[in-house]
Amino acid sequence: MDKEKTCPVMGNPVGDLATAPSYEYKGTTYYFCCPPCKDSFKQDPEKYINNGPTRPMGHHHHHH
Repeated sequence: MDKEKTCPVMGNPVGDLATAPSYEYKGTTYYFCCPPCKDSFKQDPEKYINNGPTRPMGHHHHHH
């Protein structure tokens, strides 16, 4: 699976990279399935980079 096209927070596939929320961290652009995921990533990027996507545990949840 293409890392750039997978939300690092939820592990969901990111649809259109042109419209998806994105955030650059240490020279890498990360794309997200929704704005709240981007906000979560910005608060603690290393957590998501090191541990990978978190499975839903009381986290917001949405349908695409």
